[in-house]
Amino acid sequence: MIHNYFKIAWRNLRKHQFYTLINVFGLSLSIACGIILYQFITYHLSFDTYHHDAKQLYKIVNQVHFDDGVILYDQGAPMVLARAIKTELPQIKDAGLLIRKQSFTIAVSQNDAAGRKLFYEKENVGLADKHWFNMLDYAWLQGSATNAFNDPYNAVITHKLAQKYFGTDDVMGRVIRLNNKYNFKITGVLKDNVSNTDFKCDMFLSQSFLKILYPDIQKDWQENWAFSDSRNVLFLSLPPNLSPKTVEAAITKAAGKEISKSYKFLLQPLNEVHFDGRYSGVIQKSLLVTLGIVGLLLIVIACVNFVNMATAQSFKRAKEIGTRKVLGGTPTSIFFQFIAETFLIVLFAGLLAMLFVFLFLPVLNSWLQTMLTFSLVNDWKLFGFIGIMMIMITMAAGFYPALILSGFKPVNALKNQVGNQSQSTGFSRKSLIVIQNIIAQVLIIGTIIITMQVRYLKTADLGYNKTGVIMLPLPDFDKGKTDFLRNRLLANPGINAVSYCYRAPSSTADKGGSIKYDGRDWEKFVGRTIMGDAGYAKTFGLNIIAGRNIAESDTAMEYLINEKLMHKLGINDLQQVIGRKFTAGDLSNNAGTIVGVVKDFNAKSLYTPIEAEYISTFRSAYQYIGVRINMKNQSAAMAQIQKTWQSVFPDNVFEYHFLDEQIADFY
Repeated sequence: MIHNYFKIAWRNLRKHQFYTLINVFGLSLSIACGIILYQFITYHLSFDTYHHDAKQLYKIVNQVHFDDGVILYDQGAPMVLARAIKTELPQIKDAGLLIRKQSFTIAVSQNDAAGRKLFYEKENVGLADKHWFNMLDYAWLQGSATNAFNDPYNAVITHKLAQKYFGTDDVMGRVIRLNNKYNFKITGVLKDNVSNTDFKCDMFLSQSFLKILYPDIQKDWQENWAFSDSRNVLFLSLPPNLSPKTVEAAITKAAGKEISKSYKFLLQPLNEVHFDGRYSGVIQKSLLVTLGIVGLLLIVIACVNFVNMATAQSFKRAKEIGTRKVLGGTPTSIFFQFIAETFLIVLFAGLLAMLFVFLFLPVLNSWLQTMLTFSLVNDWKLFGFIGIMMIMITMAAGFYPALILSGFKPVNALKNQVGNQSQSTGFSRKSLIVIQNIIAQVLIIGTIIITMQVRYLKTADLGYNKTGVIMLPLPDFDKGKTDFLRNRLLANPGINAVSYCYRAPSSTADKGGSIKYDGRDWEKFVGRTIMGDAGYAKTFGLNIIAGRNIAESDTAMEYLINEKLMHKLGINDLQQVIGRKFTAGDLSNNAGTIVGVVKDFNAKSLYTPIEAEYISTFRSAYQYIGVRINMKNQSAAMAQIQKTWQSVFPDNVFEYHFLDEQIADFY
């Protein structure tokens, strides 16, 4: 019987090829979108769920509270907390710390005449110990966490780096040189990072190396409760009978009243890390819900379109139905006959949809910055989703037309007298068309608004000139080298300005702290810190609307403030703030003088309002060189920059990015 249903269904579909083609193509697009959205949503929901103790892992985050009600959200935690909380609550199973986003130039000796090769690992290196690997799951190809970090000069790398540096996995005991200063012995090789984790590092150094790497601040880094660097990732593994609230209370007690007055340390469950934007989460769960609804609406539109076409086609098949009923066909058999036809259409649509997904997924991965894969053999959940979706579409799209067709009376069908049913069906079709158009228009309007919003984000005036600026990582703080490089670059007519800085004006940096103005007490709001030399304003096109530019200095001696900060200080006259004393808690409480006011500019995403900001020199914190070039002769300028760079830093890799491209990537 079932075989006969499909045999007849196949004949009917071949007979009405145009009708079949339209339905297959329409449904295939909606199914393809449904598959891609399902993969995107499940991909993000799977982040870091694979760790063996995932439900008991909590990340320490903190909030800095100011008297005016402003709260700063920081994803980092002080190193001292790990030791203090285990002393306060010995029942805590483990505490693991990773100091991530470290950057190094790696030199690898070669056995041939090439001598050595240089590689630059940008924010791809972390400092860890065995406790981190006890808590989070990494697959060890060689070595183990127990012995890999016994020496400050030990390093663990991934399979990818082993192949990149040496062309083989047999690298145990091999030596790599970091920043042309430190020799590290490889004591372990890890399997490459999985795509669905927020804690990616391709190289792990021993945490004891911190004392050597940052000798000036390592003591504060390890012992100061107020030293909460955003690069510190601290996890606690709690036993089932210990609540997060109990741990938070113990942290408050261990920190003491003075620290707890401003800092509030919280436990963030591992399954929320990926979704909490306050602490650098990647995506919000509400967006995933919205995308799920969009996928459902796309399928609803396709099903409605199918129903409309099927009911319109049904009246052309009235005689066929009447004849089959006269020959003994029951309403039930006719109903299932048309369900079989619908299933075949959905099946072909599903196969075409999977072809679409296979062809376009690489492009979508580039757009969405994901690593989605399509494999029904290895992903049984995806296979099950597609199967369930096709069955549901078959029933949703086929039930109503099949019910209408099987309900025709034989005599009326043979005489083409199905007027009453035609009228009721016509009303239903009109209702469905209205619903379909409403959904389509909502999605189209939403798409237009999103497109306009993204275009605005990319083209809006940020308050400075982002065009023609390249950013280069600074490998060495030596004053002689940096001054020489600046002078050599500025001697080139194709280069208009040069600045050493911590970050460009628009970045993900979140530095700031308390400020003091002109003998007053510490202000009740936070001031955001921007660190750059005397060339910062010119390089990035900041508009100084009062006073003058800051003078060159190694530490914070003079300050530029923005209009927002001036108004928050309760001052409206630009000239009134010039020459006043200013102290920045974030810059070692350095007292200096306000020498100028800059026009407000966006130092963060356009999603956040402009904050109170100040700019000052602070050589030890510089991490980048910003170079403004003449875009009319870009290639010659870039060639000259590379040649000059390599003459000053021959042991470092020349790497750069354009500021406007970086900002576009943020959105």
